[in-house]
Amino acid sequence: MRNTNKIIGIFLLLILESCYFGAGLVEREITDDYFLFANNTLDEMSIWYHAEKYSNRLIVPKTVFAVGENGDFIIAKSHPKTTENGINKSVTYYHIIEVDKKSTEQSPNLTLEQYERERKILKIPSDLDFNIVYEELE
Repeated sequence: MRNTNKIIGIFLLLILESCYFGAGLVEREITDDYFLFANNTLDEMSIWYHAEKYSNRLIVPKTVFAVGENGDFIIAKSHPKTTENGINKSVTYYHIIEVDKKSTEQSPNLTLEQYERERKILKIPSDLDFNIVYEELE
């Protein structure tokens, strides 16, 4: 009887652990209000904003593979992902997020040329680089 109770207890723990809500594969804070998140697989990597206590907003959609920040700006690189074709690594989008703006409309898909021009306009320091890189997504 004692062994049966142990087996049932272990089985219940395994079931409950697999149902753990809110745990993603990657949940990495970028700043106090912004974070990287991938729920099941790395190709779901995206940047989210803590809008309210129990509410988050998508800022940069799948698939983010490089991020840098300095407190004032977050820079990111991503590849587009579709359900039909997966990650398109032949296309790279660049994103600039002004941390204080706290807006979902500020991070369009920039080309390298547009990104470099925006960096100059916004006076983003040249030493801000991509220090978080997921090479398997690059």
